[in-house]
Amino acid sequence: MNPRTPTALALTVAAAAVLLSACATPENKTRAAAPVAPAPVADAKAFPPSAPERGLAKGLDLPLETYMQDYADTVAIGNATRLLAQDCMKTYGLDVQLPAPGPNPSPTENDANMERRYGLTDRETAATYGYGLPGDEKPRTRQQPPGLDALEIEVLTGRKAPTGQEGRTAPPLPLEAREKARESHNGKKIHERGCGGWADQEINAPTADELTRISALNGTSFTESMKTPAVVAAFKAWSACMAGKGHPGFKDPFEAARSVTRPEGSPTGPQEITLALAEIDCKAETGLVGTWFAEESKIQTTIVEEQRQVLDAFKTKNEAAVSAAGNRREG
Repeated sequence: MNPRTPTALALTVAAAAVLLSACATPENKTRAAAPVAPAPVADAKAFPPSAPERGLAKGLDLPLETYMQDYADTVAIGNATRLLAQDCMKTYGLDVQLPAPGPNPSPTENDANMERRYGLTDRETAATYGYGLPGDEKPRTRQQPPGLDALEIEVLTGRKAPTGQEGRTAPPLPLEAREKARESHNGKKIHERGCGGWADQEINAPTADELTRISALNGTSFTESMKTPAVVAAFKAWSACMAGKGHPGFKDPFEAARSVTRPEGSPTGPQEITLALAEIDCKAETGLVGTWFAEESKIQTTIVEEQRQVLDAFKTKNEAAVSAAGNRREG
């Protein structure tokens, strides 16, 4: 499976990670005054669709997807948290611009990654990009690192920035391992987890652990589905089809994908495209994607029935967080 990257999986915590690991300058060093540049606005039109819109996985939607945080929700929550943290920093007399989530959209709507959950499924895309993604060739929006000084990091995180000799920033430490921040700044008590932690509490979004739990259930169903007799038989049929097209030795589609060793950034070659098209054609001829999806859907239906209380609680919390986030706008 080609899952979403961790940053895509939880932009909310990923954005925070950028902030917490930002290079700190010594507190007594004066930074050059510069206007605060506006954060790039995420283009919702470029967000991934709720389900694949073409190919063998067109319209497929697994039961657990009902309970997953989708990309638009992740961006909305992350942006609201960012704005709240910035407003909080201003109450301490600190005007900072924190990185905005979503300017470089994920290729998938959620952790299910349906377009490529079962390997390649879109022949039109494969004919041009092979095993690559169209987005790989698009220029990425770059945001200027916030360059927070030591004081700003304390107020933002509630912890001191680790520093090495002569004021240089030391290697990053887990936030909880850092020394606690000073008690107050400008006569105002610093929040236990800083403005970032305070903003998280205000939105009350699902935590990284809660997101990971849903993702783990999604991974379990995928792994178990590969062991079902129907999918095992479909793999054998697909493998025989591939051999008939001049590509022997692949037990499943992921072995075919792993055989492609094109260096990142290099153009897609004709051999890769030929293999990619053969993989998709054999899936179509053997009905592999439909069989696999049906078997995994059964497994996920059982998971939902067994975990309904936990899943419903997660969904309710996420919906409330998205609603709270909707009340925040760039000021």
